[in-house]
Amino acid sequence: MTGPLLFLLGLTLALGLLVARRAPHQMGPALADAARQGRKIGLRIPLGIFIATVLAQLIPREAIGPVIGPESGVRGILAATAFGAIMPGGPMVTFPIALMVWDMGAGKAQIVAFLVSWSIFAVHRILSFELPLMGGRFVALRLLSAWYLPPLAGLIALALIPLVPAF
Repeated sequence: MTGPLLFLLGLTLALGLLVARRAPHQMGPALADAARQGRKIGLRIPLGIFIATVLAQLIPREAIGPVIGPESGVRGILAATAFGAIMPGGPMVTFPIALMVWDMGAGKAQIVAFLVSWSIFAVHRILSFELPLMGGRFVALRLLSAWYLPPLAGLIALALIPLVPAF
C-alpha cells in the first residue's frame, strides 16, 4: 500500500468510528450514501483507465516527446494548454489520460499546464453549463481574466522542477 492510500484508509476508519460512537443512527445513511456514490463512479474509473490505455496504443510514443516532452519547453506548455482546454470528460477520464501521456514521455511542466487548462477552460463545460447558465458576458470576463493561468502554472512548474525532490 502507498502512503496516500494508507492515509485514506486511516481517515476512513477514524471517521467511521467517530460516527459510530457519536451518532450510530447516522451510520446506515452514511453507508447508503457511500454505496450510491460508489455505484456512480465505480464503472467510470475502469472506463477512464481503459480509454487511457487504448489511447496509449493508438498514439505513437515518439510523437509525445517533441510536442509536450520535457525538452519542448514553452512551446510544449502552450500545446498542453490547448490540449487541456479541449479535453472532454471529467476527472475519471482526464487523470488517467494525463498519467498515460506522462508515462509516454510528457514533461512535468507540460502536464501541469494540461491539468490547469482542463480545470479552467474545459470547452465542453463552458458550452454545456457556463454559457447557458452565466451568459456570454460572464464567460468572456472569466476567460479574459484567466487565460494566462495554465501557461503561467506550466512556467512556474518548469522553474520548480529542479527544486522539488523526486518522490
